[in-house]
Amino acid sequence: MSNDPIDQRVAQFVLLVHRRNGGTLEAVDGSLRLLDPRLGIDSLDLAEIMVAIERETGASPFDVPQPPRTWGDVAVWFQSVGRQKPAAESEN
Repeated sequence: MSNDPIDQRVAQFVLLVHRRNGGTLEAVDGSLRLLDPRLGIDSLDLAEIMVAIERETGASPFDVPQPPRTWGDVAVWFQSVGRQKPAAESEN
């Protein structure tokens, strides 16, 4: 692993599920593929993480022409859209 740092909030989402599944990683390397076995997450866990990200940003990282393949890709996308709730949610 290259130990590329990723956005802290994205790492929190991943590590929460990783640790719930018995993992002991302290950080998420940006070069890890979304379902890298070292993370101990499956496709349902990935969906849960993506829903949490979508709730926070109001968008999905899979709604872009080239979907993310690594957690670094997700972090770059996350930073590019910002962490703002959709306008409809902000008004409530």
